[in-house]
Amino acid sequence: MTISEERVGNVLVMGLGGKFDIEGGKSFLERATQILDGGEKHILLEFTGVTYINSTGLRALIIVGKRMGTTGGWLHLTGVNDQIRTVLKISGLNVLFAQYPSKAEALEAFPQ
Repeated sequence: MTISEERVGNVLVMGLGGKFDIEGGKSFLERATQILDGGEKHILLEFTGVTYINSTGLRALIIVGKRMGTTGGWLHLTGVNDQIRTVLKISGLNVLFAQYPSKAEALEAFPQ
């Protein structure tokens, strides 16, 4: 998995690419933990480049989402393709993570 980072106002945009599997989930969780340990409160996960997600990737999302919830943070998703959207829906995680069709719409949803 590739992870890029971009600061847009008070939001850290993490661009994800590749497979969100065992290795990708581990890489994401390690980097997200570093970011959260640094005090980040608003993260947008841009899934445009993600081609696959499995239970390990879902677990990593849950861990990061729960941790952000306990600190008053916000985690939004954008660029989720139909296949991953289906996986999120089947797993029931579609109700835990706000999903937006575009990066601009997602960024507008964060508190200022």
